[in-house]
Amino acid sequence: MSVAQLSTSGLNKLFLEYIKPGLEVALYENTSVYDRFKTNTEDVKGKWGVTKVLTATPKSFRASSTSTFPTADQGTYNEFIYYMKRGGYGTLQFDGLAMACGKGVGAVKELVKAEIDAMMLYIPSKLNKQFWGDGSGRLAILSNSPAAGTSVTVDGDTTNWGRFGIDANEYTNPSQYLFDGMSIDIYTAAGVLEASDVKISSIALGGAGTDTLTMATAITATANSFIYDHDTYPTGGTEAAGTGVPMGLYGICESLNPYIGGVLSSAFQGVNRTSNTWAQAQMFNMGTAIGIPAVITDKQILKVIQKVERYGAVEVMMTNDSIWRALFEILKADKTMPNDPGYWGGLTGMKFYGGKSKAIPIVYDEDCPDGRVYFWGKDAVQITSPDKGGLDWLPGDSGNILSRVQGKDEYAANLRWYYNMTGKKIRNIGVLRYVKHASA
Repeated sequence: MSVAQLSTSGLNKLFLEYIKPGLEVALYENTSVYDRFKTNTEDVKGKWGVTKVLTATPKSFRASSTSTFPTADQGTYNEFIYYMKRGGYGTLQFDGLAMACGKGVGAVKELVKAEIDAMMLYIPSKLNKQFWGDGSGRLAILSNSPAAGTSVTVDGDTTNWGRFGIDANEYTNPSQYLFDGMSIDIYTAAGVLEASDVKISSIALGGAGTDTLTMATAITATANSFIYDHDTYPTGGTEAAGTGVPMGLYGICESLNPYIGGVLSSAFQGVNRTSNTWAQAQMFNMGTAIGIPAVITDKQILKVIQKVERYGAVEVMMTNDSIWRALFEILKADKTMPNDPGYWGGLTGMKFYGGKSKAIPIVYDEDCPDGRVYFWGKDAVQITSPDKGGLDWLPGDSGNILSRVQGKDEYAANLRWYYNMTGKKIRNIGVLRYVKHASA
């Protein structure tokens, strides 16, 4: 039978029970960050989420020289409200003729599967990059000034190794957060739009701190402008529900207030971070500045762990693949450490011994922003979403998942995810910055 002969409930069941679970499995398998955070659905209040932050405020517990109980000091907590964001949309579109001819047992399922395979790879990869971001939405920085041209060179979103003349060998590619075929917008740091809905035809890795993009159409833009996904820049640099992109891990960890688009914000998801230390993760430096990084040492790792563990155990360290390889060489050569097979990579990964957790796994993620190592406990960060699984299908005007495209012999199904990332024990997060790999 053709798809046209399937009942409405049958089509909805196909999407809900077949495609959605497959996307969720792909999200967990291909997203190193997501599978380490809890999803919180209880504290979503309409367009907002509410988080209570645990702090080390004084309580009534203290010594006493008499038999009288101490006078109670009311413990306090800090609470902040943040907007829910549209983390991503996906659309499946089917040609009417192909669907009408999809006859036979399983034919409809196979037709849908052919459309979903690429999405199962792209969505987790795209979301994983969002999870590492700073909430501004910027993906790269222009390092040249194209004048009615199609060739654009870019530095990374924040690190900009090429601009500082750093040896870029083995560092994350500056175009790490860009894809062939994606549509982008370019805004200046002042929020002036320079190019809108321009597609990237191809990406050439430069290997010297900058990569080259070939655009589908000629553009004119200025150096130091920012690249964003098309239609994600919040107009006027103001935050609102459903606009911009969700907060990522670096946005939570940054000790200063974050950017909204290209404009410096006065609040961290509703909290002025500059004047509230409980809303600041702990930042440590390996080198002295972005342009002067240094090779990581086990002594500095221990220092970060000891400081962060004043607020809870460090249960994981995460960095990018090049720094992970540098740590591998350092720990492998340290003869004073136990001869644990985990040091050798393989199936057991790599561990660092220290802190309350004793053996702390070191996990790499190629999307981790360059020059940084993250330390955190399992309860420090959470993803707030209306749905436990996050991804869900959006019913069309008719209430059905698969809807006819008006005026065309086509059908479409739309996938969406609303979420935001936030911190519950922010002082239990540490970031070691200005790190370079050992061979630089």
